[in-house]
Amino acid sequence: MEDLLDIWHKFPVIGALRTSLWKDINGEELSLCPVFFFLEGNIFTLREALKILPSDLHLFLHLDLFGGITSDESGLLFIRETFPQIRGIISTRARTLNLAKKAGFLTIFRLFLIDSESLRTGLRIAQEISPDALEILPGIIFSQVRDFIPVEGLPPLICGGFIRKEKEVEEIISQGAVAVSTSCRKLWKMNRR
Repeated sequence: MEDLLDIWHKFPVIGALRTSLWKDINGEELSLCPVFFFLEGNIFTLREALKILPSDLHLFLHLDLFGGITSDESGLLFIRETFPQIRGIISTRARTLNLAKKAGFLTIFRLFLIDSESLRTGLRIAQEISPDALEILPGIIFSQVRDFIPVEGLPPLICGGFIRKEKEVEEIISQGAVAVSTSCRKLWKMNRR
């Protein structure tokens, strides 16, 4: 995880890929982000995407949103053997992340902030499962809820969702997040600075 933290400090924008984006992304765009999140698809679209992505990328799979792969122990071992480029698993489920850790993946716990109770519950779960990183969604509200999040006592924070402007990325990073995940490709260029 240390090398990933170093990467995020240098390149704080994570590319978020959806099935609709995979086919029209070019090599220059792929070179902008050393870390990508696969947010949806199935085993067939994943296989096709991995054919075009450079092998040195750090790739995370949002397992909750993928078809054809179960989030049980066998499914995770299948991913490990079939798609060795996948370095980590993203999930909203504690059980999935615990199994992913056992299978040797890095883990990112996705926490949707609906209200203060979802924040309290999510932070409690994050402390119990100790993921490698915690992703807050929607990331655009991070500055409004930052005072309620004990950043110092948590895994590295990532923010994702509705982030469309450079100023928003800069503000989120300045308030303690290590990275921002976004499908907004113009923001991927911020990694070039």
